[in-house]
Amino acid sequence: MFPPTIHVDRTEADGDQERIHIWATANGQAKEWTSRRTLDRENLTITFRQEIPAAPVKHMGGTWIIEPIADDRSRVRLLHDYSAVGDDPHDLLWIEQAVDKNSTSELAALKVNVEAAHAAATEELTFSFTDTVLIDGAAKDVFDFINEAQLWAERLPHVAVVRLTEDTPGLQELEMDTRAKDGSVHTTKSYRVVFPHHKIAYKQVTLPALMTLHTG
Repeated sequence: MFPPTIHVDRTEADGDQERIHIWATANGQAKEWTSRRTLDRENLTITFRQEIPAAPVKHMGGTWIIEPIADDRSRVRLLHDYSAVGDDPHDLLWIEQAVDKNSTSELAALKVNVEAAHAAATEELTFSFTDTVLIDGAAKDVFDFINEAQLWAERLPHVAVVRLTEDTPGLQELEMDTRAKDGSVHTTKSYRVVFPHHKIAYKQVTLPALMTLHTG
């Protein structure tokens, strides 16, 4: 739903309290943090506070406020409070720009998704599928093959060029040029969250033709 969000794990849930681990982009950089949220269904608010922020953020919190206007209309406000490590002016500006860009993107996406779901309640807006393969090999070796994407151009015939960066361990930025059957070359870009040696969650941010979303 939210363009900046790469992956989210709900690590704790107890009544109206939950803890979530978020991987997302901020000003084009992949970051991760952990937040505690309080869900107040009666007052239609969700408050959040980062427990483990990502630099240069020192503290970050806020509230989603949903205000009924009519039976079929609502106003959503997203409030933030934050500070930077050392109160550095450059970092404060960086955070302000990231919060403004992400909040604007998330509010717009919330509006589009909720209105689309309401208008097409009986239609599927997203599609999912699962492919399965059985491999005569150790699970760790299979995981390493998928994780070591920087070697795919040598190992996979349809991959022409791979650019992989992993500035934060377990959080990868993967850009790849792949060859189609007609000989054309297409570029895709993904962020990947690595959970050794169990799974890799990904979200494409530069998409192939005909797709508006691709996660897996």
